[in-house]
Amino acid sequence: MDVVEFFGIVIDKIESHPRYGVLLRNAVAAQEQLVLNYHTHGAGQPYCVAIGVYDGAIAQLGLLGEFRELAHIRGVGREESECEPLMSVFASMLQQRYELRQTPRIHLAGQPFEQS
Repeated sequence: MDVVEFFGIVIDKIESHPRYGVLLRNAVAAQEQLVLNYHTHGAGQPYCVAIGVYDGAIAQLGLLGEFRELAHIRGVGREESECEPLMSVFASMLQQRYELRQTPRIHLAGQPFEQS
């Protein structure tokens, strides 16, 4: 299974989930900036992605606010180096599927992702 097919299935499962689907649709309807937080729960653990938004974010001051998780997907990646390629595809697919004005932002372990 390729990455596009994988994330297509992930999005379908989120949409059909009784909690995640509602939370994501509400955030999209409110035009909130989505964030994809690629993270692990410990050494040797696979990487997950949390889709969320920052409540009370004040961009002008550089304050993120408090992260509110909308959906959590386990076992998305094996290595930190997969963050950018995997999350870029996922962000693009979410933007297309939900007709988002802004591409979801990518974070690594809770911090904005910066390419080296």
